[in-house]
Amino acid sequence: MTTLPGHDIDATTVVPTAARARLQEIDVLRGFAALWVMFTHYIPHWNDRLSPIQVVIPNAFGIYAVQLFFVISGFVIFMTLDRCRSVSDFAVMRFSRLYPAYWAALLLATLISVFVFGEAFWSGGVLINLTMFQEFLRFPHLDVVYWSLSLELAFYLNAAWLFALGWHRRVRMVVAMWLLGACVWALTLPVIAPGQEPQRDWLALMFALDFAPYFAIGIVFFDAMKRAWSLSRVGLIVLAIAAEFLMRGWNGVAVITVILLLFFAATHGYLRFLVSKPTLWLGAISYSLYLIHRNLGYQMLDWLHARQVDVALAVPIAMLGALLLASLLTYGIERPALARIRSWYRKRNPIERRDREP
Repeated sequence: MTTLPGHDIDATTVVPTAARARLQEIDVLRGFAALWVMFTHYIPHWNDRLSPIQVVIPNAFGIYAVQLFFVISGFVIFMTLDRCRSVSDFAVMRFSRLYPAYWAALLLATLISVFVFGEAFWSGGVLINLTMFQEFLRFPHLDVVYWSLSLELAFYLNAAWLFALGWHRRVRMVVAMWLLGACVWALTLPVIAPGQEPQRDWLALMFALDFAPYFAIGIVFFDAMKRAWSLSRVGLIVLAIAAEFLMRGWNGVAVITVILLLFFAATHGYLRFLVSKPTLWLGAISYSLYLIHRNLGYQMLDWLHARQVDVALAVPIAMLGALLLASLLTYGIERPALARIRSWYRKRNPIERRDREP
């Protein structure tokens, strides 16, 4: 069964063939998104050191890939909820997917930074960041890419209480209320707290309001895949675009429209030509790649530059190094830990397999 790194369904569930094919296309899309984030982080180093040849890609473009991650998360998390029988099922699946790789990436990056690159060790920072709740505690991220994990956690916590109330099956009502709340927040924040960055607003963090349109699109796409497209579901997509306009203007509308079209293509079989062993591998390591690439990559690039290694060689070396480390984390820690945690949980909570294929 193909699963999305960081966003998978219950291992006890058998996914129908058509849905499995769609998951593969989404998985590939996620792999390319992680690669794009790494590319946008490394290119400024290229431009700084190789002035005759400039690659004009603003670093901010990397966030567009993260917004795609949020769409994928909305889709897959509600697919997961649809197959869970309890909040504990959901909690164990999320913990087993996210935390082992995160802990390993954080500790590995810390050890390499201290013992290889001579960085100072900050025990308090490491301990707080190990919780993954540092944003909620207003504590600095040891790696800036962790910011998106805070929003993912907020989304998961909200998904958990929706599941506990049984509201996860009332998808259209929940999404409509969430998006309307995001619209009200976008309109009132500049008045209530002028000049405040959206990501520093506590309400926005707790309910992932700043990126609600992207999570919502993923949820609606799953609901449409499970049932069918309808006027009300299309209306929710329009509402998501309207909410994004209130937050980020026409630039936001352009970005969310492109992501929407990409996701439509992935969930309707139009990206099947991208599915291959290499692209599925890239999708498989995408979570670890996202976690490990930035800080260690920057340190590697600086280390190579100090030794007069040409940037045209240094950047590919750093990229290959990040891909290798991500592969080691994925197949050496992430997947074995996930299997063991879920095996332990299933032994204590035996359930019948559901959604069997005919």
